[in-house]
Amino acid sequence: MEKFSVWKDILWSGDDGGFHYNITQRSPKLITYLNPQAPTQSTPLTMVLYGPAGVGKTTRAKELMLDWMQDDLAETSNSAFYLSCKGLNHRRTCTFAELISANWPHVQEDIPAILAQAQKVLLILDGFDELKVPSGALIHDICGDWKKQKPVPVLLGSLLKRKMLPKATLLITTRPGALRELRLLTEQPLFIEMEGFLEEDRKAYFLKHFEEESQALRAFDLMKNNAALFQLGSAPSVCWMVCTCLRQQMEKGEDPAATCRTTTALFLRFLCSRFPSLHSGGPRRGLQAPLKPLCLLAAEGVWMRSSVFDGEDLRRLGVDPSALCPFLDGNILQKSEDGEACYSFIHLSVQQFLAAMFYVLELEEQEEEGLGRRQWHIGDVGKLLSKEERLKNPSLTHVGYFLFGLCNERRAMELETTFGCLVSTEIKRELLKYTLMPHGKKSFSVTDTKEVLSCLYESQEEQLVKDAMAHVKEMSIHLMNTFEMMQSSFCLKHCANLQKISLQVGKKIFLENDPALKSDPQNETSQHDHHSLQLWADLCSVFSSNENLNFLDVKESFLSHSSVRILCEQITHVTCHLQKVV
Repeated sequence: MEKFSVWKDILWSGDDGGFHYNITQRSPKLITYLNPQAPTQSTPLTMVLYGPAGVGKTTRAKELMLDWMQDDLAETSNSAFYLSCKGLNHRRTCTFAELISANWPHVQEDIPAILAQAQKVLLILDGFDELKVPSGALIHDICGDWKKQKPVPVLLGSLLKRKMLPKATLLITTRPGALRELRLLTEQPLFIEMEGFLEEDRKAYFLKHFEEESQALRAFDLMKNNAALFQLGSAPSVCWMVCTCLRQQMEKGEDPAATCRTTTALFLRFLCSRFPSLHSGGPRRGLQAPLKPLCLLAAEGVWMRSSVFDGEDLRRLGVDPSALCPFLDGNILQKSEDGEACYSFIHLSVQQFLAAMFYVLELEEQEEEGLGRRQWHIGDVGKLLSKEERLKNPSLTHVGYFLFGLCNERRAMELETTFGCLVSTEIKRELLKYTLMPHGKKSFSVTDTKEVLSCLYESQEEQLVKDAMAHVKEMSIHLMNTFEMMQSSFCLKHCANLQKISLQVGKKIFLENDPALKSDPQNETSQHDHHSLQLWADLCSVFSSNENLNFLDVKESFLSHSSVRILCEQITHVTCHLQKVV
């Protein structure tokens, strides 16, 4: 087997696997402990590799699987078995031997000999957060006999509790949300975090992707200035999307600045760029019909907390696999052939974006019936935006941001032009219901304010901001970074009735006076401050332009000399109506 064969389905072109292989090699603990030659007493038998979506956990696990089996020094060969938790959700009662050999029928006869030397066996349980089992099913009827027929949850619980094959090495991959449960289920596990691309990796990737260094650095700075997008860039697939999208724009001579202003704008531009319109300017034929089942799949997955879809999922939702072909070809979806074909989006954020699109696309009655409407497990907009649901399922928060972003009229036109679909005109009215301040409250809480401003900024719709903020008279804002400053500035300009504002600027926004940064390269610090001060000047302009604003509290802020000077210029301006500043 080739060393880098696990990278064969990689999306980002122009890379031989080495770049990403080096990134995933950063876990020295993992490399050391999963060395078959390591002394048994020093090796933890259960390891949990965790990290956010798309940072390479599955790829790393498969690479380690190859390394384990290619141990040339072993007297007898090592064995490794890969189990996808999503694929196990539909498995019926079987023996543990049948479970691990299901995808490798040629080794079934050798299973007794393999399991007799359990210390030479590596078991990979991939995507624990995808496992859907009844409450308590993983801790009941624990069994150590690999020849006994048992329900799959019992077999997995027995493996996690190390009753089954206690001498084998177990590697589990998961997103952070399932860590609490794993701590309770596993015996003395070693937890190893996988961070994905660090800032220097992202920069190196951009430099590799663009031919011209100046274009690469411009694109990188644009992504970095959008904190939400930059955070997503820890996933290689998101970096690939951003690079692909911005490079295409630059090659056409377009300015990509507006594309990176919001995450929705970038994702929509990426999606539409995979399906360029015809020379006539109209949409390509045959895209409208498959877009709707794709968005249905995404929305259902978010609500059911699933990111991998098999044939049974598609049948239940009435989705024809052939409808997904354009999105497989466009690298929106990926298809795995481990056993039955399974589909997944290239990154969780892409799934969240398409889930938001589900709410804005108008479905005709016959389309709803054709897509198995009665079997959907999807909440309405009110449920999507409710605090209770978002606390239970954090993915819904990101879907909500994208939904606000998609209510922008220009983006609706871009969707209609590319796919020939109708976008709901009612969505703005629905969103407005849930962003208006509850009756009887003087102002939003700081947390609520931050969330509302983020949503409204994502929309880039001035009228929506005006309508949502029409009755707001007091506001408290705590700025943690320059992107939040940009969001606040955009929204505050349209809060015509705002009278009192409490503004708290956090540390590290203005670096000019920070003694801890004296050793930093001067040009980097000055570039950061130049950008921060530009945004700060834009925000402070509100203090001299809003006629109703009479009170400003900035006493809890960390300001530099330059930022104080800009503030003073605005609050002493002839058009400023502030009566009190503290």
